[in-house]
Order: sequence, then C-alpha cells, then structure tokens
Amino acid sequence: MVTEPEPQYCNHCTASDDICKRYGQVVSSFTLRPDSFNLARSRAYEGPNARLKRVLRKLRSGQKIKIGIIGGSVSGGHGLGDSRTNWSYLYAQYIRETFAPENVEVELINGSVGATVSDYMETCFLEHIPEDVDLVVIELAINDMRLEQLAVGYENLIRAIFALPNQPAIVNLQIMALMFARITMGGDLHTAVAQYYDTPIVSVRNVLLPHIFRSTELNSSDTSVEDYWFHHNADGAIDLRHLGINGHRILADLLISFTSRVACEGWREEQAASHPDSQTDIIGGHNWLPYPEDRYNPDSTPSLPNPNDGPDVSEYIPRQSLFQQYDHSTLLLPAKPSCQIASPKAKHPLTPLPHPLSTEGPDAFAFWSHPKNPEKVWLTGRKPGSKVAFRMRTSALGRVRVTYLRSESYGLGSAWCWVDEEREKGHRLDGWWQYQNITQTIAETLLPGDHIVSCEILRETKDPGGGTEFRIVAVDAL
Repeated sequence: MVTEPEPQYCNHCTASDDICKRYGQVVSSFTLRPDSFNLARSRAYEGPNARLKRVLRKLRSGQKIKIGIIGGSVSGGHGLGDSRTNWSYLYAQYIRETFAPENVEVELINGSVGATVSDYMETCFLEHIPEDVDLVVIELAINDMRLEQLAVGYENLIRAIFALPNQPAIVNLQIMALMFARITMGGDLHTAVAQYYDTPIVSVRNVLLPHIFRSTELNSSDTSVEDYWFHHNADGAIDLRHLGINGHRILADLLISFTSRVACEGWREEQAASHPDSQTDIIGGHNWLPYPEDRYNPDSTPSLPNPNDGPDVSEYIPRQSLFQQYDHSTLLLPAKPSCQIASPKAKHPLTPLPHPLSTEGPDAFAFWSHPKNPEKVWLTGRKPGSKVAFRMRTSALGRVRVTYLRSESYGLGSAWCWVDEEREKGHRLDGWWQYQNITQTIAETLLPGDHIVSCEILRETKDPGGGTEFRIVAVDAL
C-alpha cells in the first residue's frame, strides 16, 4: 500500500514552520523546539475537535464553506485602515489557500458589532451571520464582564449555533484588554462553558501578558510591548482595549497554528482509517466506558469494542445546561432563538402586529432616529395608552425579553409589557434612568411555540419633566 506524503500543514514546529519560527525558539540552525512555548500557551483548551475536522474535510472534498465571525469592535476592525489586516481576513485567506481545491469558495462573513455582549448575541446573532454557516469564531471575551448572567448568555449562544442546519464548528478566540479595573474578564467564565461544550479556545492573553509583565518588571516605564501589539489613538496614546495591526497578525497566526495542528491530526486519522486492517475511527478512539458486566468487578478490564458501537459523543451537545442541577431526565430542546431589531434594514425588523393588538394612525409606534444620529434607530411611541405587539417564537428556555433605551435627559417614560393574555404577570419598564440600553426579561418557562408580546405606554412616568416617550431596541425569544 502506497503511503500518501503528509501535507504541508503537518509541519508544525519543524524547520519549515514560519509561525513557529516567529513565536518559538531555535535550538540550532536546523531544528526548533518540539513545540513552541508561546504557541502551546495559546491553546487554552484543545479537545478532540471533531466538528472542525469535519468542516475541513468538507472543504477539502470540494464543497464551499462559510466562516462567520461573532465579535466586538476588535474583530470589527477598530483602528485598522485596511480590512485585509484584520485577523479574520488573514485567517480566512489561510483556510482558502491551504484546504480549498481550485475554484472552491470560502466565504467570510464578519458579523462583529462594537460594544455588544453575549446577552445580545445569544438571540440576535443571525442578524449578523447566515444560518448556513459552517465555522463560527466567537470573540466576546473582553466585551462580556465577569458576570454569571453573561456566561449563561454565552452558553445559550453556543447551543443556538450548534442547532443551525450545518451543525457548525465553533472556535473561541479570547483577546486581551488591559484598560479595565481588573485583568480578568468574561472570557474567564467563558472558558468553563467552552470546555463543557468541547469547543476549543485560542487565547492571546496567555501568550502576551507574561511578556508584558516581565518587561515592566524589569523597567516600569517600558511600554515597548504594548506599543507593538496594541492600537494607537490619533493623539498617539496606547489604546489598551483594541489590538493594532501587529495584534491582529498574532491573532491570525495563533488560529492558523492551531488549525494546522487540528487539520494534520484529522488527516492522519483519515489515513489510518483507510488502511485495510485498520480498526481506527476517523474521529474517536476506543470506547473506554465500562459495560454492565464490568460495573461491579474491580478486577475487570473495560472492554474495547468498535467505536461505532453504542452512542457517539464526538459531537455531543449536553442535554442539560451547565447552570442547571444534574438529574437523569432533563432534556433541553434545541436552542432556536428569534430576534426582531428596531431597524427597517434588519434581516428581521421589529414588525408590529395589526390593530387591535397594536395602535394604528398618528399615535402608533414607528421607527425613529435623531437627525444628527441616523444610524441609531428605535421603534418609538409617545402617547400614553399607545400599544404595540409582536409575534415571537420560543424554544429551549421559553423566555421573552424586551431591550429598550434608558436615559435621564431624553424625556423617556414607562411601559407595561406582557406575553399573551397574561397582562397581570407583566413587567413595568422605566425609560427614565442612566443612559444605556437595558434588556428586561418579560416571561420565562413559556411553552415552545408562538406567543404575542405586548407593550403599552403608561401615564405614570419617572421622568421629572413628565415625558412619556418610549423607545424599543429589540424583542427576542429563546
């Protein structure tokens, strides 16, 4: 049997591995260390990567794939003059050049939105990436604060992505920011969630922070490391939230190095499985679980049956949330979020139901934006008693939420929002408060299916000037 030569992407940390040369250490003029210290640190969690191997096999077989990016302002390219220096562009270009046969497309959809968190993306991510995506890279580690609520949102996001038609692979990319009160951020809670769902983590903080600490320990006025990796504002000050061109280059390199290792491992599994005498499964190994006859026998050796026997857990989605108490029966439904956004240009714009559920005429809720800021749009009502209603579909959690604007200075009033006919179980949403968008849960544990979400502007208002205007940003369900 002729053995096929290993592909170029199997050259990890050999003399021909340029990335390892950039971040590793040369032992002699001919050899490198077996594994770069920095690259090893970047792989915060690897796992078996069954999904990513499957996606790469799909591409190598001649089928188009789509790569979706869910991230914040860094991934959106804040401060970059050329989109071709964005890490996502560089990574997608590597995927094309390395794995795609000639004339096979690799489409990149960068759905990153500045200042967004998992609370928003868990239900509205399909506003920003397509439903038929094959690989999703999530970068929300610094946008999320270290709050359990956002970790739950991050988990819901992962479960919803896994429920998409192509059963996408997920890679978690954790970037670094040093401008906040704490070094630790939401990504540190994400890590436990990512491991629970067997989704790999590539972390730039693990690589860069020790070098930053060391340089400043030796010389407290040394900013050379930050200068090199981070973005510089127009006044020349270092922006310790947004990575610069060099920072994007290292993000791409770390992802490329990781993906090369995964692809090579997958290729070797395929070669082993193709051997006539092979008992090797392409993705998994032997089933090490004890069988009933071995359960109470401390001297027994767990049997090693064919890995195709019994349940396959290589791409298993846990039947329970990480934030639930374990039991033997709970089975969460697939997470299929629905989201309507206050923008006529949205894929799923807020669409009020007709009269009598929604007020019509001059007092109806309508899209509105300030002339000086036309990009920010709200579904806005102004008169007490004006109602608006939407049809939403719940799935796994039976949860419905309304996101609305709060401000101390815009003359905003209050609304009462409820689901279906249960007005008495509704919630009061007060618009007069510190400026921000706030997401309020209106109902939970609803039965899966269609529901009517209603809001009515109240006469009572907390605004000292008596303002009653109410601005809705989005309505979502999960």
